[in-house]
Amino acid sequence: MVSSSQENPATTLQQKLQYILRTQPQNWTYAFFWQTSKDDNGRIFLVWGDGHFQGITKNKVPKSGSQSQRKKVMRGIQALIGENPNSYGPVDGDVTDMEWFYVMSLAQSFSLGDGVPGKAFSSGSLVWLSGENQLRFYNCERAKEAQIHGMQTMVCIPTSNGVLELGSDDMITENWNLIQQVKSIFDSCGINGSSGQIISFADIGVVTGYQEEEAKTKKGEGFAVLSSYLDSDHSDSDCQFFLETPVEKKAPKKRGRKPSLGRDTPLNHVEAERQRREKLNHRFYALRSVVPNVSRMDKASLLSDAVSYIKELKTKVEELEAEIHKNPKKIKIESVDTLQDNQSATTSVDQIRNNSSSLSSFVVPPEIEVKIVGLDGMIRFQSNNSNYPAARLMNAIRDLELQVHHASMSSVNDLMLQDIIVRVPNGLRSEDSLKSALLTILEQ
Repeated sequence: MVSSSQENPATTLQQKLQYILRTQPQNWTYAFFWQTSKDDNGRIFLVWGDGHFQGITKNKVPKSGSQSQRKKVMRGIQALIGENPNSYGPVDGDVTDMEWFYVMSLAQSFSLGDGVPGKAFSSGSLVWLSGENQLRFYNCERAKEAQIHGMQTMVCIPTSNGVLELGSDDMITENWNLIQQVKSIFDSCGINGSSGQIISFADIGVVTGYQEEEAKTKKGEGFAVLSSYLDSDHSDSDCQFFLETPVEKKAPKKRGRKPSLGRDTPLNHVEAERQRREKLNHRFYALRSVVPNVSRMDKASLLSDAVSYIKELKTKVEELEAEIHKNPKKIKIESVDTLQDNQSATTSVDQIRNNSSSLSSFVVPPEIEVKIVGLDGMIRFQSNNSNYPAARLMNAIRDLELQVHHASMSSVNDLMLQDIIVRVPNGLRSEDSLKSALLTILEQ
């Protein structure tokens, strides 16, 4: 408990978070501090600095059968960071959606402009979302996830070295006194680390003063494993990942003075996981562009569709090979006829080329195919390889303000084939409307 007066504010990051939560008249559920860091290329991004879970006012527990899985995941994470998974009460009780959202946030990171914290830090402006509608329709997946998990208010306040995020299951209106208090506490004296504190899941993420020598190394391992779990689409059914993870048991070590260790290990784990997820996403986008029929846009469905497509191609190859072995003479005769036809066609083309100064008379009418699954859309555009078709299509996408996830193009003779995956805006959610809008711009 923080008993300091207003004249003696907290000094460590964890104490600051608790001080802010407990001096506010409103019922705030949790507080995160996303602090700035740099990757190997010098780019700034936000990573988990510290957090405190104060508790919820509306003790809503999901009625689904995911409680046992959630508890096992919590124990698995505790074991990974070196804590006794059976010694804390919250694991034995029900894990609410808000508590689960808090735990799933531990390994997240945000580039500038990404997510609510990234948008607040890059713009230097306060983001205050209050009510289900503001959270649901804010252009950010984290805000939507928060609303799904029962949150009513989310606030991100930028500071000189990071972003303070507050969340509540109550609807709280904008409070100028809170903003001024955060600015004065976090901007006046900077951030002093947690001073030997590590993440404890005893209070669903409340940081304690655990003093094991290898605590931060264990914490980094916990971040890495939690990042891998986040990469599996946040599904409760994927909890088996934690249950099957072997945990090396070590004898308890003597308590004593802890050496000064930086936060490089967990940050490097988080950055490595982020880069790994980016590579995987790019490969999935490439795979999605070559699979003709995609039922859904999630990774599991995409892999299933790709396997089905490969089996279908393999079946066709086997049928063609069987037909070749069955009628080899007929195939040879057809090959000779095809060769003669090609020679005749070549002669005709040469004659036409001699009578024309360009190939503009052989313009292939553009064909565009649009398929929308969820929030993403796949655009396949086939046209004559003249007048820069790739630039024209990109200009059309820019005019429609579509966000491009993946793009590929290939040229065969005089044809250009382009496959592009975009995020579809609200006004163009139907395939016909998106196709019509693209054709209208391309035909101008």
